[in-house]
Parts: sequence; structure tokens; C-alpha cells
Amino acid sequence: MSSFLPEEIIENILTRLPVKSISRFKCVSKNWYHFFQNPNFIKNHLNHAIQMKKFNILVTNQGDIDDTNTEPYITSIDYIVLPSTSSPFVGHALNIDYPYMDRKCKRQILGSSNGLVCIQPWGEESRTMCIWNPATREYKEVPEPSWKSKHGNFVYGFGFDCKNGDYKVLRFGSFILLGEESEASVYSLASSSWKKLGSIPYNFSFNITKGFLLDGVLHWVAVPIGPIPRSSVIVCYNISDETFYNVPLPNENLSDVENICMVYLGVWEGKLCLLHKNHMEEDPDTCTHQNDHIEVWTMMDNKWSKDWKITAHMADMEYVSAIQTLPNGEILCDGGPMVDEDGIGLLAYDPNLERVRALKIHGFPECYDMETYIETLTALNSGTYVGEEVNQDREETENNG
Repeated sequence: MSSFLPEEIIENILTRLPVKSISRFKCVSKNWYHFFQNPNFIKNHLNHAIQMKKFNILVTNQGDIDDTNTEPYITSIDYIVLPSTSSPFVGHALNIDYPYMDRKCKRQILGSSNGLVCIQPWGEESRTMCIWNPATREYKEVPEPSWKSKHGNFVYGFGFDCKNGDYKVLRFGSFILLGEESEASVYSLASSSWKKLGSIPYNFSFNITKGFLLDGVLHWVAVPIGPIPRSSVIVCYNISDETFYNVPLPNENLSDVENICMVYLGVWEGKLCLLHKNHMEEDPDTCTHQNDHIEVWTMMDNKWSKDWKITAHMADMEYVSAIQTLPNGEILCDGGPMVDEDGIGLLAYDPNLERVRALKIHGFPECYDMETYIETLTALNSGTYVGEEVNQDREETENNG
């Protein structure tokens, strides 16, 4: 790559470019093509995006697929539009192409790591899971395990094994109502195979579908199997070592199994984050009492601290998890008004002024699932890209015909 500028300066400039621009520059010359394929450049490009918090949000429509007015789709919200302080805030969610988009079924996001996303279609036609790079459109199918599971409820986790340079999908199978142990298995992208990890003595809440990734460890809220009374804990899985352990919740009130549906786990500012609803009324989903509030706890080095509190005059909003701190100091949260309102699934909370803004996003579905991701050049080496499925199906049909 010849230039009047030193190569270090050129690389520093190029690491700041979005993936789409780099993809176009690959056509400039063979040298540029190979340069952008270099693992060190890919790593530096990703690290810069993480450092600058260039996150995007994937939103999947979880509405009724039988509703003719609701089409299953995935949209993306760019991080650039979110820091605006305009009120009312109005942004746009962009429709993007995704694997299996020609099949009529809902999508479930199972996790995100280093810009790769694990998704699974729901529907009669296919339950095929895949690991997908939304920025490059490349994806790789994850086969079903070769063995049959006796469990009907599955909980997942997805993350990067930094010791072995591998991406892994963890799956728990459990019958939460029967109090049986959960059956764990893990898929390795490098070996393209599943293996059994055995049984673990935990039940997972029926409303939990995915784990939260932090520093190579996946986290879920679960209930240990044992004599009553039982206390909820956070189950942790070290992706590299493939070992399980658990850590307690901040206090006995949060650990109470009866409160498990009022505890929301997430990752915020490089820490494990927990939102706990403190409602004085009987209805756990309604904040009306003057003493109602939401506690926000974070954990570092296995120690919990109460970072901030969302107070009573925010009671008309539903908070699920903290996502990211915006450049203007506001905290972006998954949530919205208690009364359903189209296009609102994000909140911006100012902890200093104790005020909240509902972010109106055109194209945001009423029933949704979301996940943050960073654009990356990371390759899956599958040779399969979004948009090729129709051609592949046509070729298979012609060959079978």
C-alpha cells in the first residue's frame, strides 16, 4: 500500500471508517483487499468502534405473524441518531436484510459478541439457528445437536472464547415447572459441532431466553434446585474454561423467588447491571404509589453497588434494562410508556436532572426484542451471504427436478 503518508497513519484513518466504506475500498487494488483482510486490522477496527461506542441496535418484530398488517422483519437503529437532545425525539429504524428473510416466521436474538449476532427463526418451516455478521451480510448456519432433548424450554447464550479464538453458543434445556435439572450443551464455531456439558442444578425463569455477556462470561438469573425456601442467584458460565459458578443477588429481597419477574439483568458501562422494581401496589407492572421506584445495581469484582434510582415521577414508564450512556450523559434504556404507543421502545434517562425522554422511532414495532452490536469485519469463512438464499433454493429445486 504505497502512499506519501506512513502506513501507521493510513491504518489509523481507515480503522475509523464504517464497514460499508471499507467494503467498497477493497476493490481499489489487491493490496488494499489483503490489507483489509489482515486479522490485526480487523481487530484494530473493532477495538476502535468499541472504544468510540459506535454501537447499533438490532430490533426484531415479535408481533403476531398471522396479522396481515405485521410482517416479520429486523430493523437497525444507528448510534449516531441517538444522542440528540431534541424533544420530542424522532428517529428512524432502517429495515435490513437478514438470514431466512424469505421465510414467514419470527426472529429471536440469542446474543451478540464482537459484532456477530446469533439469531434463530421461530415458525413451522424452520428453527435453524445461525451466527450472522449484519455489517458484511455473511452468516453460518448452526446445526441442531445430533441428540434429541427431552426438554421443551430452551435458554441460550452466545460469546467469544478469547483463549481459543472461538465463538460458542450455549444452550440449556429445562422444564421449569417440574423442578428438574437443566441440561447444558455448547456449540463451537471452530469445530462446527455440539457437545454435552451435562446437567446443572438450576431452573431458568420462563421469561428468560438469553444470557448477558461480560468479559467472556455469560450471566442468567436462575433458581437453584433444592428444598424450599429457595433463593434466586446469577448463574455464570466462563466461555473459555467451560465452567459454571454462581454469585448472589444484592440482597435477600431481590433473591426472593417471588420477585424473579421484577428483576431485569443487563450489561451497562462494562459492568453487570440489574434493574429491580420496587412497587408498593399489588400490580407489579404498575407504578402509581409515591414511594414506587426502580433500583439500579451494578457489579464489579463480585461486589454489588446501588448506582442510581429512578424515582416515582418516572412511574408512567416501563424500564427493562440500561443499554449505554450517551455522550450527553443520558442513559439509554430499553423501555417505554406503560400504555402501548407505536414507535417507542427506547428511553433516555438523565440521572442528574431525574427526567426521562421517550425516543420516538419510526418503524419501531409494538412487540419487539432488541440487542446492541458493533459493526465488524470479522469473517465467518462460510461463503454464505444474506440474499443468496433465493438463488440457492432455486438451484436445489432445479437439481431435484
